[in-house]
Amino acid sequence: MPPTYFRYLLPHNPTVDRELIYFPFWRFKGILYSCVNAGVVSRFVDSSQQAIKSTHFPFSAGIRPQVGKLTFATEKSKGRFLRPDIPYADAINLFKTSLARFVPKPIYHQSYIGEIVSLLYAPFYLSGRLFDAMQNKPVTSGIPDNLEDTLSRTEKIENRTRLFATICPACGWDLDGEKDAAVLICKNCQTAWQPTKKGFKKLPLICLTEMGRFKTSFPFWRIAADVDGVSMGSVADFRRLANISQPAEEKDTEARFHFWVPAFKVRPKMLLTLSRRLTVAQIPVNGDKKLPEGAMIPANLPVTEAAQTLKIVFAELVRPSRIYFPRLSQIQIVARQALLVYIPFNEDHHDYIQPKLNIGIGKKLLKLAENM
Repeated sequence: MPPTYFRYLLPHNPTVDRELIYFPFWRFKGILYSCVNAGVVSRFVDSSQQAIKSTHFPFSAGIRPQVGKLTFATEKSKGRFLRPDIPYADAINLFKTSLARFVPKPIYHQSYIGEIVSLLYAPFYLSGRLFDAMQNKPVTSGIPDNLEDTLSRTEKIENRTRLFATICPACGWDLDGEKDAAVLICKNCQTAWQPTKKGFKKLPLICLTEMGRFKTSFPFWRIAADVDGVSMGSVADFRRLANISQPAEEKDTEARFHFWVPAFKVRPKMLLTLSRRLTVAQIPVNGDKKLPEGAMIPANLPVTEAAQTLKIVFAELVRPSRIYFPRLSQIQIVARQALLVYIPFNEDHHDYIQPKLNIGIGKKLLKLAENM
C-alpha cells in the first residue's frame, strides 16, 4: 500500500499572471528524540529538500513554509505540477541521515513525533528566466538548455483528502474541536471521537474529578503496552526497572503498568517531563466517565503519535541507562489500549497547576507549541 502524506501549495505573489510551475519539495516537520550516552536529547525539526534532483531550482524550500499560508493541493489546483523522482522512502532515509549529523554518537534509538513528511509545491514561472513566484524574483540568469526536460515530467494532482461531516455518530449533535484537533467531542452525549479513514471511532474517556474541581482540564493518554525484551508488565516491574526507592506494595504486583503521554502539543522537553512525571505516579483512574466541566485544552496529539514516544519514555525512566540503552534495539514496545484521561488544573496568571501531582505547565509553553 503506498504511503499517505499531505500535499500542500505554497502561495504565489498575486501580481504574477503567468502559468505557474509547481516544483515539489519533501518537508520533514516534527520532534526528533534521540537516546545517546548523555541521555535523551530532543529537538524540533522543520526541514525540506528537493523531491526532484535539479540544479536549477533551490535545494530546499527555506523559510517559505513558515511565512506562507499553505493550502491543500487538489485536482482543482491550477498550474503545471512537476512529478517527484525521489521516492517517499528515500526522502525519509535522506532526512534521517542528515539529522543524524547533529546528534552525538552512538545513537541507541530515535523517534520522530509530529506530521513527519509532507509534499510541498512551490510556485515558479518562466519569463526569459526562471522566477520564484512567491518572492517574484529570478532564480536563474536565463533559461538553461536542459530545463525543459525537467518541466516535461508533470503529474495530475488527485484529491486524496476525505471529508466527514462533524456530526456525533451516537446522538447526531455537532462535534466540537479546534482545526488541528486529534479528538472531537460531543458535549451533548459526553463522548469523544477519533477521526479515522473510515469515519469516527469512539474513545473511552474519564475525568479525574478527585484531583480537584478546577476550571481547566488537560487531556492525557494512558496507554497499556506489550513490552518485549524486559519484564515490565506490572507496576512492581516498572518500579524495579526505574530503580524507584518507594516501597513496593502487594497491589503493585497485580496492577498493570501504563505509560502516560500528553494528548496535547507541547515543547519537546516538556512533553518528556510530563510523560515521566505521570508515568512514575501511575495514577489510579477513578473518576467520571464523561467530559469535564469548564474549559478543556484541545487534544491535538493523536494517540498514534503518542504511541511513538513509548520507547523514549521507557529510556527516560529505566536505570541505569548504560545497561539499558545498548539494549533498546532489542526491546519492542507495542501500544495495545489507550484511555483518554482529563486531569483538572488550577490556573494562575502564568501557569496551570495540578497541586496533588505537583505539576505546572506554563502558559507561554502552550502558546509556543501552537505551530508545531
